[in-house]
Formats: sequence, C-alpha cells, structure tokens
Amino acid sequence: MQKLRCVSPGVNKLIETWRGEALAWEADELGHMNMRYYFDRAHEARARFAHSLGLPHIYKTSSLSTIVPTKQHIKYIKEVRPGHGMAVQSGVVALGETDITLIHIISGNNDSLAATITETLSHVAVRTGIKFSWSKRTKRLAAQHIVDLPDKAKPRNIDPNEQAGLPTMDDADILGLQTIGRGVFRPSECDVFGHVLPTAIIGRVSNSTQHLKSAWPDLDFASDDGMSGALLEACARHKLRPKAGDLYEIRSGLRSASTHTRELCHWILDPVSGKCWTSFTGSGCRFNLKTRRLVKIDDNALAALKLGIVGGLKP
Repeated sequence: MQKLRCVSPGVNKLIETWRGEALAWEADELGHMNMRYYFDRAHEARARFAHSLGLPHIYKTSSLSTIVPTKQHIKYIKEVRPGHGMAVQSGVVALGETDITLIHIISGNNDSLAATITETLSHVAVRTGIKFSWSKRTKRLAAQHIVDLPDKAKPRNIDPNEQAGLPTMDDADILGLQTIGRGVFRPSECDVFGHVLPTAIIGRVSNSTQHLKSAWPDLDFASDDGMSGALLEACARHKLRPKAGDLYEIRSGLRSASTHTRELCHWILDPVSGKCWTSFTGSGCRFNLKTRRLVKIDDNALAALKLGIVGGLKP
C-alpha cells in the first residue's frame, strides 16, 4: 500500500471524530468497558471521518459504495470505566488504490490515552462487494490527514502483518480446536446494508472466551478470589461478511504463553458452509481486580499453561 506523506511533517493532522462517555451497560465483569465498545467507537469515528474524505454517503442506505474493515488492530493502554469521559481522534496512516488505513486514538478519563485502533478498510460497491478505486477528490482530501503511526499504536504482542489464511471447519477439526461459542447473528447486529457489524462479531468472542479452559487453567472466572483475565492487544481479520440469520461457531486454541501474557486465536466460522467469517488473535493476561494490574504467573503455572498450546494455529 502506497503511503502518502503530509506536506508539513510534525503537524498534527488528527481530527476529533467522537466525544461522549463510557456507559454503565458497556462495562463487563471486570468493571471496565468491554472490548467490543472500543470497536463501536471506532465505527462511529470512521463514519464521521468519512465526511473529511468527501464520502458523506457511505453509511446511508441509498449509497452505492461503502468502506468495510478487513483488519483491525487494537492496543489497550489504560482502563476506561463507567462514567469516564471519552474522545476519539482519527487520521490516515496509508492510502492505496482501493484500501485505506486509519488510526483512531481513544482517550479516556482526564484525556489520558486509553486505546488505539489501527484499521485497514476496503472501498467496495454495496451491491457486489467488489473493490474499486478512490476518486481523485478523496485522494486529495486524504493527503491532508496523513499521519505517522504513533509509537503507542505500534504492535507489541500481536503481529497484524502475520500471513493469514482462510481457515475452515475442517481445519479446526484437524487441529482439535475447542468450540467455545455458537449462535446466530440477529438483525439488530447489522449495518444499514444488512451485514453484521464487526463490533457484533468481536462481541461474540468476548462472550465466549472464558470457555477456552486451556488458556485459563489458573483461573476460576466464577470465584470471588479477585482474579480474572484481561485483554491487552488484539487483531481481527474479517474475511467474509455474514448477514442476519447466519450461524456462527467459534473454534479456539492457545498459541503461546509466557509468565506475563498468553496469546489466543479464535476462528469465527460458518457451520453451514464451513468457511471463516473472521479470525481473532488476542494477547491476554491474568488480572488482579483489586489492584487493577497484570499478575505475573510462576513457572509451575506456566508449565501447565504450555500443555494447552496448539501447534500450527494461524489466523
């Protein structure tokens, strides 16, 4: 993807695209905003930023074109809890012939950095889903918002550029991946064109991840011991676009583990066709709910954790 540079390096080309607060019903059992709602903020920020690209129509039912995420990388920097104010600033990291990479800087309480989302999106025809080129006007406007990817947004535990494939249900069976979730996508989870929003797909992973016992042998999520698991970083790769009424099944495994983190991989599959809707890799940790800090595990716990690693598991 060709990168366009701004005319005046060092000038902040980010613009504010969302402002509000974290709501009580967006919090999970850890007491902070659940991961899916960061992606929800990015969706709204993207829709607003599209106006700066000369694309005010892309999320309207009458539009002939839209932009859809193909890859989304998130890093969590600091907790956002109910009642905390939030704001999002967005900019362009790179522009290709049919794709664009955006950065969303999400601030939380007292304007402190809370998270970053870097997402690659494709410009597609609504009716066919086929990619097509940006207009000259959009290219010109995008050049006015080019920024360098901030250091805080750069990957740490997850490699978004890792070569990914098109996993299938048969592949999941061969690897012996555990089924941690299944269900059906609802109309309320869809965009104006009838496709399930990435936020909803990611939310289904969040709802099911504790079932992957091989990744959490040292945790009892139902206990009152003040310990739980938390996500530090993740990457979603969207391969196909489900619609309301489509089924899903989540097949998951543990990829790696250390004293500080563990990497999980989830395939959100279509049990009817056997194809993959989305793959999701996440770096998590043991988390103390009282101190609100990561907890390092000992060698014995690490040895038990490594017994559950699935070799050859790719996103």
